[in-house]
Amino acid sequence: MKKYAFIVSPINTHQLKKLWPACRFLPSLLINILSRALPRLKVLRVKDVRSNQGKNIQGFLIISSLLSQQLSSLSREELVFDRVISAGHLAKELGAKIAGLDCFAALVADKGYATIVKSLKIPVTSGHALTAWSVFEGVYRIAKARKIDLKHSHIAIIGAASTAIGLAARKLSDYVAKVTLTDKEIAKMVKLKDLILTHADIEVVIENDAGRAVKDADIVIKSSCPEESPADFNLQNLKAGCIFCHIPSFYNGFERSRLRDDIAFAQLGLIKLPFKQHIGIFAGLPRGTIYASLAETMLLALEEKFVNYSLGDYINLDKLEEIADLAVQHGFEVWVPEAPVL
Repeated sequence: MKKYAFIVSPINTHQLKKLWPACRFLPSLLINILSRALPRLKVLRVKDVRSNQGKNIQGFLIISSLLSQQLSSLSREELVFDRVISAGHLAKELGAKIAGLDCFAALVADKGYATIVKSLKIPVTSGHALTAWSVFEGVYRIAKARKIDLKHSHIAIIGAASTAIGLAARKLSDYVAKVTLTDKEIAKMVKLKDLILTHADIEVVIENDAGRAVKDADIVIKSSCPEESPADFNLQNLKAGCIFCHIPSFYNGFERSRLRDDIAFAQLGLIKLPFKQHIGIFAGLPRGTIYASLAETMLLALEEKFVNYSLGDYINLDKLEEIADLAVQHGFEVWVPEAPVL
């Protein structure tokens, strides 16, 4: 049976306390300081997963004691690379043939692609390709279910510098009339705009203020990864009738109670496992679903495609189609309850 590993980091001190019970009585401020002194990594066994082709895989969750905020901090870059590389070495020792990364570890890997690839003796993937495809397919299916004509629609992308969200924007640009990009990394937005305009004859706008970016948008796509989202976004900025598409990060579910009741909500970036399997490792997700980045890692293991798959700032759009085809072959489905596959 082929094995894979998936590398994650707690998003806050509350989650770290659950994973390292010895810390549960310590104040959060102290944990922030001491987290670097905790055991570097913790391993959890993941339930085996079977594809509809009869193939089985075995997995491990490798959890770093660094909080996500620390992992994405440039001031700690050397320490961060050390943790990600150490996790990759542990994955290989466990017998994994490929290692996947959550959104925070992927941020590090994208910045230091050459360092990661050179240092590890195991293929790595960020999950960007399937995450981007799941966003594209989700928006497409929801628009179709609501009889929205995408070719006359305006889509706003919050956190456009994110590789996965940028990929989704490039894919969606072939179907919509206007795309507005907003992020704190202006240079990346300019590059993304140029990429979009090489293949799509549409209006592409770069807007520094997230509130202005979304005020006239028919569909808004937002990542919940803090490093990928501007702080000035507020749900009150959205126009009535807007479809708000939220892509959750690990351990970070969506609080429906805080939503406005005059906008439609869609949680994208999730994949439904075949045969109603439930691995139960992430609290708050609908039963039988996993994050697309984890699903990409599983699919590559099932296919025995042990290569560095979706890493770096630039990923060819062909990979979205390829990983989507693999998902269909193995019975993995993009989870969009607002527009179910019939």
